[in-house]
Amino acid sequence: MRNIFRTTFIAGAMASLLISGCSKTSEVIPEIPANTSPSAPTITISDGYGALAAVRSVSYTTIAGMTIPLEVNTAVAVFSTTQGSGVFTDAGTVTLNTKGLTKSSNNAYLYQNLTDPLSFSTLSWSVSGSSTVPAISYTDDRPVPDYSGFSSLPTTITKTAGVTISLGSAVTNADSIYVTVTDYNNHQILKRLAGNANECVIGSAELSAFTPGQGMIQVCPWNMKAEDISSKKFYFIIESAFTKQGITIN
Repeated sequence: MRNIFRTTFIAGAMASLLISGCSKTSEVIPEIPANTSPSAPTITISDGYGALAAVRSVSYTTIAGMTIPLEVNTAVAVFSTTQGSGVFTDAGTVTLNTKGLTKSSNNAYLYQNLTDPLSFSTLSWSVSGSSTVPAISYTDDRPVPDYSGFSSLPTTITKTAGVTISLGSAVTNADSIYVTVTDYNNHQILKRLAGNANECVIGSAELSAFTPGQGMIQVCPWNMKAEDISSKKFYFIIESAFTKQGITIN
């Protein structure tokens, strides 16, 4: 369950970034050379009225020498009445593939019914709308991003040496990639890279505050598309989160 909540948090944070214009993530965006193609997309934060994200979470845990995968699909959506506002508003009924998302107290919508799993064979969003949010009916035809490099992820990170995480051809169908390294004492490094980045380098100085013990690595390839609906721009996001649990940090 730890990974499910963390993945949902990342999806929600991404949606909030698009709406609210939070600048913290931009501090870890690496420079992309001008001749790199394709480059990381430019996210125009101030012109969005909402974000709808489908998130595939794959968590790997090794127990007694056996690696056990757990895959969960979820979804999150947020809507605002004004461009760039981080205050979310009611949008009526929100569904992905006919399955309803639950509205939280801050008007963010989240799919929570793990007993009725979401399938991502298609991605059809429906929003009934409200007095401030238009009705939306949208089918996303883009493929779900993937990452095939789990076997190359390190099992041990030495703080004084830093860590390099291979990406390259192991990532497909992504505009951008989030890479996070987390200990189990609330320390986290998050970096955003272009979808065609070969690797993610995290230096020793960035890991200096980490607590020795266990942690996890997460590689999140994602793509994003903006659509104008009733003269308002909404962002549609497809993200996959691949997590290696129980790594050793020393």
